Amino acid sequence: IYVKPILQLLKDFPGQVNGISHITGGAFYDKISRILPNNINARIDKNSWRVPELFRLIQRKGNVEDKEMYHTLNMGIGLVLFVNQEAASAVIKKLAELKLKSWLIGSAVKGNKEVEIV
Repeated sequence: IYVKPILQLLKDFPGQVNGISHITGGAFYDKISRILPNNINARIDKNSWRVPELFRLIQRKGNVEDKEMYHTLNMGIGLVLFVNQEAASAVIKKLAELKLKSWLIGSAVKGNKEVEIV
């Protein structure tokens, strides 16, 4: 579902997309950290998108802590793009035109190649 829209995005925003991470097994912590430079952390704001109710149900019924949920499941985020800050709004608008829901879910900050979920 992502290939054609992302190829179009890369064409329309040359040099603006700095990383792409498909959020599957290993979810946020493992997948995102693989593409980070050694001196950068990804700070993800877990309140920046609506987590699908299925994940909340799993968390409640299974008494699963947040960290484990974000370590194991994608929480409704299938793909993460690292985009230059000045292009973020235009990229989100373009993805909407391409029929992909998207959100600004975080930022890159100085660090040591870790994912912070706040």
